[in-house]
Amino acid sequence: MEINKLETIFGRLGTDPKLAYTKKLEPVCELVIALYDESGAMVWKKVIVWDQLAESCSVHLKKGQEVFVRGRNALRNFVNKDGLKKEYLEFKASSVGLLLL
Repeated sequence: MEINKLETIFGRLGTDPKLAYTKKLEPVCELVIALYDESGAMVWKKVIVWDQLAESCSVHLKKGQEVFVRGRNALRNFVNKDGLKKEYLEFKASSVGLLLL
């Protein structure tokens, strides 16, 4: 999996979108998408959507819908409450759409 490479994923929403706001009142929405890898195994992917697109996703998307997401993998770093450095991979969406057929 390449970091920062633009890609499109297709899958089904495993949960309803979860909208939240940062301390700076920026909307951020988390999507959990089930998709299949090259071997045919189901994989859950966490997708982060920002700004106006985040608010639109929270209104228009529901669990079970088939969607496509275009974006990039990003490595996120943070320090936990115990002072340990942690990192995780997330998919930052630049566009999201419904599959109609």
